[in-house]
Amino acid sequence: MKIDLTNKNFLVTGSAGFGVGSGICKAIDLAGGTLVINDLSKEKVEKAAKKYKNAIGIVADISKSEEVERLFNEIKKKLGPLHGVINNAGIGHRKPAHETTMEEFETLFNTNFKGVWLISKAFALDCITHEIKGNIITVSSVHAFNSTNKYSLYASAKGALNNLTRGLSIELGQYGIRCNGIAPGYVDSAYNVKAVREWSEDPDKWVKDQIEDYQSIPEVITSLDCGNAVVYLLSEYSKSITGQIIKVDSGFTNLLYSNSFLP
Repeated sequence: MKIDLTNKNFLVTGSAGFGVGSGICKAIDLAGGTLVINDLSKEKVEKAAKKYKNAIGIVADISKSEEVERLFNEIKKKLGPLHGVINNAGIGHRKPAHETTMEEFETLFNTNFKGVWLISKAFALDCITHEIKGNIITVSSVHAFNSTNKYSLYASAKGALNNLTRGLSIELGQYGIRCNGIAPGYVDSAYNVKAVREWSEDPDKWVKDQIEDYQSIPEVITSLDCGNAVVYLLSEYSKSITGQIIKVDSGFTNLLYSNSFLP
């Protein structure tokens, strides 16, 4: 079984860094797809685009409707219609809800939810116009299912994404547009290691404990693991799958207790 995305164009938002987005881009690139790398930094976007066989980079703030419109107009001029969008762009937020300011709240939801809606809306309208059976993929999180202290608003934003994904799948199914998502657990990346340093004096030990004590499969989850799940959802092999959120967490959210609690 070989997945071939040749001659198909895919937008991956927030994908100029080294997190989940880079793994998604790599997986699409390996399958032969053409990439649109989107992020906020021109320098990072241009650098990232050079890593792949067929890729262009476009800077845009997906939380602003006028920039989303410009983004899609530029894609049309340079590539033509898209066949899929991967809503990867997002920001973290680790702070109790009652201590969060209105500015922080709006920044979080403008990027993590409003931006996904704007991108999905623009893409859906293009698909309907060009009669393309496209794919919308959202990058959620295990926090949408089980969360922890100081993550109530982040978890809420990701939970809203899950419901948006399911709702869109119902509304857009009549046009042949499928909508699914992935919910990564702890992915080994520079971004997440930096986050771990905020709450642990020994990040290496924390990651080791996470993998060995809180996952059914005691192996590192990579960004490419997430990318491979996305490519499957973009492929013809998943043509009857829509409205689903696939957890890429090595069994993390299945555990009632840690492995060491009940050895």
